[in-house]
Amino acid sequence: MQWPQILEELKLYSVHPEEDLMKTGNNLLYILSVFLMLATLGTSVTADGVNQTPEIQGITTSTYIDVVGMASNSVDLAWSSSSGSSQTTVYSENTNAMNGHTVYVKDFSINTGNKNVGESNVESSRQITFEGLDGGNMVSDESLLIDTSGSSSSAEGQFLCPFGAASIGTLPAFCNIVQSGSHVDSTIISLSTYASSRTVMATADVPVALTYSINAHGVNTANGIIPAQGLVSAYMRAHLQGGSGNTTTKASDLTYEDKSSINGIINAFTKSYAYQSGARTL
Repeated sequence: MQWPQILEELKLYSVHPEEDLMKTGNNLLYILSVFLMLATLGTSVTADGVNQTPEIQGITTSTYIDVVGMASNSVDLAWSSSSGSSQTTVYSENTNAMNGHTVYVKDFSINTGNKNVGESNVESSRQITFEGLDGGNMVSDESLLIDTSGSSSSAEGQFLCPFGAASIGTLPAFCNIVQSGSHVDSTIISLSTYASSRTVMATADVPVALTYSINAHGVNTANGIIPAQGLVSAYMRAHLQGGSGNTTTKASDLTYEDKSSINGIINAFTKSYAYQSGARTL
């Protein structure tokens, strides 16, 4: 509704508007309040993620360990954010190496700002080599989880692509949870892992994403490559629920679980997972 129309409608509330200025002012204040309330309810939300908060947080850590003896590293992250829709990200790592030679390198970062395609809010990269001595072993667990949910909302203004809003009038309700990670229990091994997630973005053109990968193999020594020994497993679990239109009726319900596990003398083990969700995926 345009302002001339609003003012014309206000005149209808009184037969003599010039004698009812107070009443007109109250009506104008009421309509202004409704207008502002509707504008607030129309706050931008993306198809599966959330928009950044006014204050952006950033944390980065780098770790390098080279030791004969004992080594450990643990990380716990729990992060929730909302802007119409809501998201929760949980990351954890717990590595303990006892009685052996450990080389441990890790870069970890979290940034709560809007991220574009190819960027991540949470990112972890590890490289570990362990050689047990006199019965020594290393146990390492790592996992990354994202949980996103939201009610239906208008697609207007949610796409940078000019064809987005034309093809999608309403962003439907959704409730998605995805987790991926790995478990290692070994006496000798060389491995690398990579985990990342993106849940905060400015527009619906950018999908929510989670990736996880692990590469485990033997150790390169002066006497040649010694195969890895022990247990290695990797997994992904997902429960994805979506609506249609602007109702709360469930239109889609998808569950997925994948796990690979090996135990023994290991020549090679690789596993990669990738997840995307949104009005548009790549």
